[in-house]
Amino acid sequence: MAYLLLALTPLLWAGNWTIAKELVRRVHPADLVLVRWALAAVVLAPIVYWREGGLPRPQGRDWLAVMLCGLTGMAGYNTLQYIAQQQTTNINGTLIYTSSPALTFLLAVPVLHERVTPRRAVGAALSLAGTAWILSGGSLELLRSWRFNPGDVLMVAASASWAVYTVVTRVGTRRLSPLALTLYAAAAGTVMTALGRGWSLARGEAWSLSLHDAWAVLYIGVVSSAVAYLFWNEGVRRIGAGPASIFANLLPVYTAALSIALLGEQLTAAHVVGGLAVLGGVYLVAAPAAAGRAAPAPAAAGAGRALPARRGGGGRRG
Repeated sequence: MAYLLLALTPLLWAGNWTIAKELVRRVHPADLVLVRWALAAVVLAPIVYWREGGLPRPQGRDWLAVMLCGLTGMAGYNTLQYIAQQQTTNINGTLIYTSSPALTFLLAVPVLHERVTPRRAVGAALSLAGTAWILSGGSLELLRSWRFNPGDVLMVAASASWAVYTVVTRVGTRRLSPLALTLYAAAAGTVMTALGRGWSLARGEAWSLSLHDAWAVLYIGVVSSAVAYLFWNEGVRRIGAGPASIFANLLPVYTAALSIALLGEQLTAAHVVGGLAVLGGVYLVAAPAAAGRAAPAPAAAGAGRALPARRGGGGRRG
């Protein structure tokens, strides 16, 4: 059952990418981020209360971790992702996003004093090289001239934001459970997005979501965020964070299949070569030797992709 839950979770995240691709063509990304995390928080709150016998109270530096997680993992990552989707393909976006464990490792070395091994160093380099190949569309000329699609560059920024989030969660889950931290981060991300979007609405911009978008927003906010996170967390609890992290690499596979079938996107040789390099690099960085220590896989964001291991638990999102 754990393996089924872990295999289904990236499919739910891929659904977020597919549905959001159509929505962001006419919807303000901040409106989608705001409603997504508000819905996720509403669903997660009673679950946290039931599982933990109440809502745990963050203390001291926990609040800083919650705010940083809300800023980087929910408000920041998802806003960048949805803007990027306006300018690049889902195949490009998810392949670039899959490199985030390598970025997390590079950040964790100076911040958390992660151990550098030859295997992990090679993995990080290979993953980043694969990302660069995807960015250039397999063109050495574009790679040398640094002429990249703006949406792809935004997706790199989104992945970096997710890497910061992942590192911060390793601090935040020292006292809070991964589930509680996700709830509070979702609430914090909702408030931050509301403050930013409220400013533009006060200046005369119109709210872009309508009742016609209800089914799509419910899927993204409830199924792809709250339900997917619960599936992932349960799978990690049963088999461990290291083995579970490998399943997150199904995200670009599922997304490519859905995007080709439903959105008419094209899979190119650059995607295959770059994607294999990225996934190979992620494997060297994160599993199996580093399964208990290093970068988790992308919590409940598209985002969608990860919460770190903590007492056998963890999470990721798409």
